[in-house]
Amino acid sequence: MALNKNDILGLDDIKIKELVVPEWDGTIHIKQLTRGQADGYYNRRFGKSQMSQSGRKSEVETPITLFGHDAWIVAQGVCDESGKRIFSNSEAKALDEKNANAIGFIAVQIIKFSGMSQDVEELEDLKN
Repeated sequence: MALNKNDILGLDDIKIKELVVPEWDGTIHIKQLTRGQADGYYNRRFGKSQMSQSGRKSEVETPITLFGHDAWIVAQGVCDESGKRIFSNSEAKALDEKNANAIGFIAVQIIKFSGMSQDVEELEDLKN
């Protein structure tokens, strides 16, 4: 069956699952990231290269954020049972004050659940 535009836009295609967080001795819900959220993560983490020339010299400018990726992605992907985010973008800073192992673990689980692991590995290789 061929899907039309309305079929595609009407799909509820973001999955949710429960996740045990050992450091917190409890469970949370996480959701798969949307394409826009994934792109936001890649841009924050890996930047976008821009060339500028002055005379004969070329410089590459890469506007990236060096830290804060894990807390940001946790704010994007932690949700309630229905899939509604429980943290706003501005609350990512507060997540930076939580246990590093817990936040790192949750971020990795969201990346894996969203099918982004291979992309992240390839971008890491290009960066190095």
